[in-house]
Amino acid sequence: MSTPTNADGDFERRFARVESLLSELSSFADPRVEHLTREVLSTVLELHQLGLARTLAACDERVRRTLADDARVSAMLLLHGLHPLTIDTRVEQAIDDLRERLHSKLDTVSADIHDGRVTLRVVPATNACTSTRATLKREFEAALWAAAPDAESVMVELAEPAPTLVTLRVRPRANDEHRQGGPR
Repeated sequence: MSTPTNADGDFERRFARVESLLSELSSFADPRVEHLTREVLSTVLELHQLGLARTLAACDERVRRTLADDARVSAMLLLHGLHPLTIDTRVEQAIDDLRERLHSKLDTVSADIHDGRVTLRVVPATNACTSTRATLKREFEAALWAAAPDAESVMVELAEPAPTLVTLRVRPRANDEHRQGGPR
């Protein structure tokens, strides 16, 4: 993902402003004004979608991938239903990144992605303490929502690690070795 810049802050402020204006619009008494304004906004978004789709069609795979890796552009592509990566691919990439980063704290991670619902089963390492388990859950949830904000739901289940089996062998006593003809 790209590094945050001043442009990212500006993007966030503008996005928040649009949400604020839409909320304020709902408070007006004349429902026709709200309806017409929303229709204008919807039409502008449709025009942007068509323009973005044509732009993406003119790009090679490397450029589309670079655009998808930028968090702000990725959000715009998702908004318009144009993201080049499927939700499954984005979720799997997020899981792989976390597996690599948290490998010492994890035993296994398995995902089920169906109809936009992401269910993850995380088995922490056997030595993971309670706070580590809570951190794992938070980090996986945050990473999955960041990778797939278009998901219907994200559920991270922490499973108990399998108990460690310890094999014990009985060592023969020194007297037993002598009786059985063992080393002297």
